[in-house]
Amino acid sequence: MTRRRFPSSFECDCGHRSHFSENTVREAEEYSSRRRKPMRLLDSEKEEHAIEFKNGRAAVICPTLGYRPIT
Repeated sequence: MTRRRFPSSFECDCGHRSHFSENTVREAEEYSSRRRKPMRLLDSEKEEHAIEFKNGRAAVICPTLGYRPIT
């Protein structure tokens, strides 16, 4: 199960963890809610995962598993 490790870390089903600063995640959530446009945060690992925010909700985009909504 894809999870958000509060306050600013995300864990994919494949076991990968992405860590960001709290302010970066908060700003991405607010931006996606206000503008109604998706926003992506990318990590710098070899297998690059993306965290996509749509309407204030996050989802993980895994290179092997694809789009995984956070439950």
